[in-house]
Amino acid sequence: MFVYLKKLRKNQQGQTLVELALILPILVILLMCTIEFGRIFFTYLTVTHASREAARATVIYTGKDDAFIKQKVQESASWLNAGKLVVEVTPSSPASRTTGVPLTVSVKYPVDLYTPVLSDIMTNPFTVQAQTTMRIE
Repeated sequence: MFVYLKKLRKNQQGQTLVELALILPILVILLMCTIEFGRIFFTYLTVTHASREAARATVIYTGKDDAFIKQKVQESASWLNAGKLVVEVTPSSPASRTTGVPLTVSVKYPVDLYTPVLSDIMTNPFTVQAQTTMRIE
């Protein structure tokens, strides 16, 4: 009986290598998806912060135009590519931005996905957007 177990044990030497070959791709994809999620979440937090900062600066200082708002968004999101930032302001004309009127700053930013499996499941580039509404003081 013990001789049979020794033979069986000797025949299982490649089992660990086969198990590693089966599990390693799954672990690598999970790691890459975690990194992608972190990139997307970081971008979302940055875009949200930029929209809040721009809206707050605009409602405090009345009479500011769209160029001021876009500059505030770019300053707050300085580590993102400024050419990809899309800023929309409502109401669109500075003349209609009077005291008591709600001002909405919407910021969009496309995040390029690098993970093969995740980019097949989600739209590539994945658009992150944030919107902030504040009443003009």
